[in-house]
Amino acid sequence: MSGSTALKEKRLDAEAHALWVAAGSPAGGPDAFREEALRQIQEAETAVDEASEESFPASDPPAHTGITGPERG
Repeated sequence: MSGSTALKEKRLDAEAHALWVAAGSPAGGPDAFREEALRQIQEAETAVDEASEESFPASDPPAHTGITGPERG
């Protein structure tokens, strides 16, 4: 298993466990909450992706900043 896959599995396990605990630790264990945890993770990642798309590219800096040079007048 690659490092990225292992991290995703750890996150999924942690999220499923948190949902299981929040539900009162019912019989069946956290594995019963893996699908819901995966859905929530994907939903959060989609929200981040959409927010990134809306904010990129950043607006240009004002013309008189050190980045673009001295103010012309």
